[in-house]
Amino acid sequence: MKKLRKLIKNPLFPIIAGLLFFVPAFIIDHVSAAEGTPTVSLIFYFIALVISGGEVFVDAVRGIFHKKFLDEKFLMSIASIGAVCIGEYEEGVAVMIFYLVGEYFQKRAVEHSRSSIRSLMDIRPDEATVLRDGKEERVDADDVEVGETLVLRAGERVPLDARITSGTADVDTSALTGESIPRSVGPDDTLDSGTVVLNGTLTLLAIRPAEDSAAARILDLVENAGDRKSKEENFITKFAKYYTPFVVACAVLLAFIPPIFGWMPIIDSVHRALLFLVVSCPCALVISVPMAFFGGIGGAASQGILYKGGNTFSPLAHAETFAMDKTGTLTDGTFKVRAAYPVGVSEEELLTLAATAEFGSHHPMALCLFDVVKNPAHPEAQEEIAGKGVRAKVDGTTVLVGNKKLLAEAGVTHADLDLPVGAGVLFVARDGEYLGRIEVADRIKPEAKEAIAALRNLGVKKTVMLSGDRKENAERVGHELGIDEVNAELLPNQKYEHLEALTATGRGVAYVGDGINDAPSLARADIGIAMGGIGSDSAIEAADVVIMSDALDRLPAAIAIARKTLLISKENIVFALTVKAAILVLGALGLVSMWWAVFADVGVAIIAIFNSIRMLHYHPKYGKKEQ
Repeated sequence: MKKLRKLIKNPLFPIIAGLLFFVPAFIIDHVSAAEGTPTVSLIFYFIALVISGGEVFVDAVRGIFHKKFLDEKFLMSIASIGAVCIGEYEEGVAVMIFYLVGEYFQKRAVEHSRSSIRSLMDIRPDEATVLRDGKEERVDADDVEVGETLVLRAGERVPLDARITSGTADVDTSALTGESIPRSVGPDDTLDSGTVVLNGTLTLLAIRPAEDSAAARILDLVENAGDRKSKEENFITKFAKYYTPFVVACAVLLAFIPPIFGWMPIIDSVHRALLFLVVSCPCALVISVPMAFFGGIGGAASQGILYKGGNTFSPLAHAETFAMDKTGTLTDGTFKVRAAYPVGVSEEELLTLAATAEFGSHHPMALCLFDVVKNPAHPEAQEEIAGKGVRAKVDGTTVLVGNKKLLAEAGVTHADLDLPVGAGVLFVARDGEYLGRIEVADRIKPEAKEAIAALRNLGVKKTVMLSGDRKENAERVGHELGIDEVNAELLPNQKYEHLEALTATGRGVAYVGDGINDAPSLARADIGIAMGGIGSDSAIEAADVVIMSDALDRLPAAIAIARKTLLISKENIVFALTVKAAILVLGALGLVSMWWAVFADVGVAIIAIFNSIRMLHYHPKYGKKEQ
C-alpha cells in the first residue's frame, strides 16, 4: 500500500497513466470507420482526463474558494472541461496532459537549480573533531564553542571559522572563493569554514560560532537573494495581473459575441475562446524570467561571486564608472622592493645589511626585504624606534635603517636626504656613513592590469581610484594600471563625497572596496562590490555584490554574468510574448488548432526554462574559471 501511495504521488504518474489511456483512445478514435467518437474512446478519454486532471481540478476549486479565479490551474481546468463539453475530447485531454508535462519540467528545472546551489553551498560539515580533556570527540558543529580546539586531517572540511595553532597544510578554498589553486597555510593563518584540508594535520582554535561562519553567511546570502527581485521580475508580476484578466475577458467576448450577431456557430466560437484561455496562461512568463536570475545567481556563486538579489544585475550591467579603493583591491596590501640605490657599496650588500638590521621585525616595509634576502643574519643588538626605524649592531658596527628623521638625528648627511621622496623609502647608514636608499612599493595584484583593461573592453567609460594612501603612491599605482582619475589621501567621508559627485553625473557608478572603511562608499554607490568580503561583516552588509576572493579578474566576470542574465531574461520575455500574441491572433481567426495553443503555453515555457538553465553553467572568459 505504501508503494502504491508513493507511486501515485510521483509527479510522472498522472502523465504516464493519462497517456496509457489517451493514446489507445486517440488511435481507436482515428482508425474507427464509425461516425463520431467510439464509446471505448470516450471511456478511455474520460479515464485519462480524471487521472491527469483530477488534482488540477481540485486545486482549481480550492482556488475559487480562496478568490484565486485566474490562476493557471483554473484556466486549464475551464479549457479542458470546455473542450470536452463541445465534443473536442482529444484536445480536452491533451491540454491537461501537456500542461502537466510543462509543470513537471518547470519543477525539475527549479529543483535542478536549487540542487546545484545546495551542492555548491553544502560546504560546511555537520560534525567537527574537538579536543576535550585531551581526547578527540566528534560533536555537532553547532555545539562547538568559540575558543575550543579543533583537529583536522587530510580530506576534511573546516567546520567553522578557525585560526591555526599548529601544523602546516595545503588547503582548497575553491568552494568559497572559486580559486582553484591550493594555498599553503601554517600557524596563525585563519581558515574559513568550508575550506578543505588537502594534506597534513592541523590544530585550530575556533574563532566564530557556526551560525556566524563564512559558509553560513554565504549560504544566507544566496538563499535570500531571490527575495530581492529585479525590474524584469517585477514587470512580469505586474504584467500578469493585467494580462490574464484581459485575455480571459476577450475569451468570454469571443465565445458569445459572434453567435449573438450570427457570425459563427457557438461551437466554433467557444472552441476559439477555449484556445484563448490556454494561450493566456502566464506560466511561461512567470517562471522563465525568475529562472534566468536564479540561474545567474547560482552560476555566479560557483565562481565565487555572490549577488544579493536579482535587483543587483541591472545596475552592475549598466555601470559606466568604476571607482575603486587601492589597498586590498588594486594592490594586495603587502610591499615589494622596487629599487635600490647604493652609495659606496654594492646593491646586494645594501639589501643584506638592511635585512639583517630589520631581522625579526613585523613592519610591512621590513618584511619585503626578506623576500629578496632569504636568510639574513641575526644582529648582535637591535632597537626599534617607533615612527622612525631601527638601530642595530651588525658585525660590530651601528646600522640605521628607517626614514630621514632617524638619520638626521644621528647626524648623517647626504644629498639624497634632501630629495622629496615619499613614505615608501628606507634610508640606510652605517657608523654615521650614508650607504643608500631602498624604495619599496605596494605590490600590485598580478591580474589587476588585465582586469582594468577588461573593464574597458566591456564598455566601462571611466575608472577612478579613491585612496587614503599618500598621493605619490596612489598616482604610481594608477599610472601603472591605466586608471583614468586618481584621488589620494582621502578619509572615508571624503571618499563618500567623491562618490556623491560621481553619481550626480547620472552615469551608473560602481564602487569596489574591501574593508570596514569602505562600507559608507559601498552603500552610497549605485552598485557596491566587496572584494574578499567573507571576513568583513560591514562589507557584506553594505555591498550589493560580494566577490569571495581577492582576485580582481572576478570583477569583469561579474559584469559579464550580469549582462548575460539580463539578456536571457529579455529573450524569454520577447519569445513568450511574441509566440503567445501570434497564436492568440491566429486562434481568434480560427487558423490554428488547440495543439498550437498547447505549444504556446507548455512548449514556450519548456524552451524558456532550458534557455534560463544555461546560466548555471555559464563561465565568461574573464576570471580564472574559463570555458
